Amino acid sequence: MVCGFAAGDPLQFSLTDFVQLAGADALSDETSVSDFVSASLDDLFSDEMGFSPLIPDDSELLSVRLGGLAEWCAGFLSGFGASVSERVSRDALHVDIQEILRDFASICGLDDEVDEDERDENAFMELYEYVRVAAVLTTTLMGSAEAQDDGIGDADGLDH
Repeated sequence: MVCGFAAGDPLQFSLTDFVQLAGADALSDETSVSDFVSASLDDLFSDEMGFSPLIPDDSELLSVRLGGLAEWCAGFLSGFGASVSERVSRDALHVDIQEILRDFASICGLDDEVDEDERDENAFMELYEYVRVAAVLTTTLMGSAEAQDDGIGDADGLDH
């Protein structure tokens, strides 16, 4: 949810607004939450493309990791929607962002019953890499100077 909330308005992340969205009762330790949010944002905004969605690690079964990726996408969509809902309609978003949001919604509905074979593992890795890059791309498009000048996500002058 942190990454989606930040991607929706990358130039103005408000920890207070995020805590209000997540619900104060869900937060057990203000310092830990602040540290987690800071680390997530540092990763997401890094120029080194080191961002990684927070899902179960490779030692877990593929079905568990796929379920974690689906949950991560759902959280991203929730945070993103809450961040942009009062500022822009979905139709005003850049076409690439609209496609990413549709893809993330599809990933949320994936069946986590998979074969634990190499083919499914490779497919998962491709899906994971797509989600990783798509989250960064969404953040970049939403924060671009052209997105701010011409309307949310209208990045006609950006190289694709």
